Amino acid sequence: MADTARTLLLVDDDDGVAAAMARLFEREGWRVQRARSGTEAAALARGAGPFDAAVVDLVLPGVGGLDVVRELRTHHPRCRIVGMTGFGASAMIDAFRNAGADAFVAKPFEVDDLILAVEPGA
Repeated sequence: MADTARTLLLVDDDDGVAAAMARLFEREGWRVQRARSGTEAAALARGAGPFDAAVVDLVLPGVGGLDVVRELRTHHPRCRIVGMTGFGASAMIDAFRNAGADAFVAKPFEVDDLILAVEPGA
């Protein structure tokens, strides 16, 4: 039987938040790959995958979230990218969209809002 699980790249340096999101998406049928820094995520974007979706925090150690979004968009053009941050200003939303993100969620977020950002129509 072929493996049909979709792959989600989850990029967040907060282990508690990332672990909770990983469990959530695994229950939804996703295979989750985590990166704890922007540097790690950018390397995965260049060399791993394919990724069907990604959730990327803005503030990360090393490479910032906007640069991770750009790397993902370059190397995984079909990937659905969701930007995420605790700084919910409209300028942050615009910055994520300009970098290539498809959607944005502000922390703290409702679980349903995150799922819908990753899977529109879910």
